[in-house]
Amino acid sequence: MIVLVHGPDAAMARGAVADLVRAHDPEGANTSAFDGKEHPLAQIIGAAGSAGFFGVGRVVVVRDLMARVRGGKNATENDGDDSQPGALDLGPLFAAVPPENLLILVDPVLSSVPASVRRAAPKDIRVIAGDPPRGRDLIGWIIRAAAETGGEIDAGAAKLLVESLYPQTWSAKPNNPRYDRPPDLDLLRSRLETLVLYAHPEAVAPAHIRALTEGAPDDRIFRFVEAAATGDLRTAVAELDELLLAGEEPAKLLAQVYGQVELGAVAEVGGRLDPTEIGRQLGLSNPAQMTAVSRGRRSARTGVDSAVAAAVETERGFKTGRIRQPTDALLALLVRLSERQEPGSQGGRAPERMGR
Repeated sequence: MIVLVHGPDAAMARGAVADLVRAHDPEGANTSAFDGKEHPLAQIIGAAGSAGFFGVGRVVVVRDLMARVRGGKNATENDGDDSQPGALDLGPLFAAVPPENLLILVDPVLSSVPASVRRAAPKDIRVIAGDPPRGRDLIGWIIRAAAETGGEIDAGAAKLLVESLYPQTWSAKPNNPRYDRPPDLDLLRSRLETLVLYAHPEAVAPAHIRALTEGAPDDRIFRFVEAAATGDLRTAVAELDELLLAGEEPAKLLAQVYGQVELGAVAEVGGRLDPTEIGRQLGLSNPAQMTAVSRGRRSARTGVDSAVAAAVETERGFKTGRIRQPTDALLALLVRLSERQEPGSQGGRAPERMGR
């Protein structure tokens, strides 16, 4: 059995994979996980075709493999024919899976399955889309999520929250997928946890949301820095334009992107360590922010070595006068961070710590 799980929502994709694994291997004894960016395809094929212990079917979960197929679409790209010379062929992998095994390919950053993957897959393939809820369903999800965190929020306050974060897309998808900014359930849950703590012991009310979202520039800075670090050039440039119009200093924004790149490198080195614990060991005032940093690092277009090298080279160019204006340095860094790293390529490791 083969299941393809895609985004655009990472939380929905994670939940779908967890449900599949729990249904097919409750004890987890016959489940193996692979990183499609790191593990050779031959190794994954060997695992997918091998038998589990005691004759039980094996579960193989592979993350970020479909994105390696040239032409993989993210939420800002349109669908189309992605057949190009040199594209990764997943046909041998699909052919190696016996009926008793379960192969799960999950790519939360993709909004659809690449056409070449569909062509290589058998006809009985199962596809699960990680589409987040919208409209009334999203409001209901927020109310339930608040209860899970030990708090309470009414429908009016929930609507105000999503309108402040996703004013154009929270209720329905736009006709053109290029302009869709789907609700991020991980981000919403993080905001809810903050709101519940702020409102305690009361239920979260519109006044609490307004109090925490009055600092719109700070919220926009957060979105800008996150988009910059993950290589989402379209969002980063749009947010940067608004920040500069609001009077934000480009040098300050540049320093914050540098900081996000540094934290992303630490999160990568930390491997399976709990991101919040990493934040505590670093002495961050808000250790939980490392969870978002780690999540962004996993979906970044550029490898961690290349990201650090890009930041160091940009800072060196600015300090030596090769890049004269902080705005130019910022734009140059955004472009470098948005360049997708080809599978197997290695970015240069930074020889020094980034200057501030």
